Amino acid sequence: MTFRIYKSLRFQREKLALFTSIIFNPMIISLGAFGILIFDHPHIPENANAIFFSCFLFSNLIPVLTVLILKKTGRISDLDASRKEQRFMPLFLGILYSGAGFLVLSFLNAGNLTQGLMFCYMINTVIIMVITRYWKISIHAAGVAVPIVALWVHGAHFPILMSGGVMILVGWSRVILKAHNVSQVFAGLLLGLFLTWIQLHLFFL
Repeated sequence: MTFRIYKSLRFQREKLALFTSIIFNPMIISLGAFGILIFDHPHIPENANAIFFSCFLFSNLIPVLTVLILKKTGRISDLDASRKEQRFMPLFLGILYSGAGFLVLSFLNAGNLTQGLMFCYMINTVIIMVITRYWKISIHAAGVAVPIVALWVHGAHFPILMSGGVMILVGWSRVILKAHNVSQVFAGLLLGLFLTWIQLHLFFL
């Protein structure tokens, strides 16, 4: 009886972890961050919808479709590309997409932080791709930290407990799902936080 209860609780915990991992996937939460950066402004640009669509195209739609195609063609074994050796292709393509997105946002004269967030996704992914050759750093953890920093710089000062809670929850989910260990999650969070902060302050403020 005790074993059955433990097994049930463990199953529920893994379901919650999977749900958290999906909801806070970097390819999903980036759109919300871009939306706030574009529309939460006293002077919304006339081409705001075009800017927002460009963000959606290069940070959400194309990357998600790419992952689905890579999964269908057997290039990756699952949607998270859990195997370290399978991550090069989706990461490399992600760099191209965010780089193209940054150029488009520059052409559209998007706000500095909107351009900066796309730029940070590109540069951070380059660094993550290099690290991934040797060590499976958490992309989820890094990916959730990036928009939190951008929104904080924008002035959306969420309570520390809320921001920290989201990052802890994502880290917890990746460990529970056995996608990463604690050190890989912690390293991803630190990379996302500090690299994004440095890039935004050096180039976009």
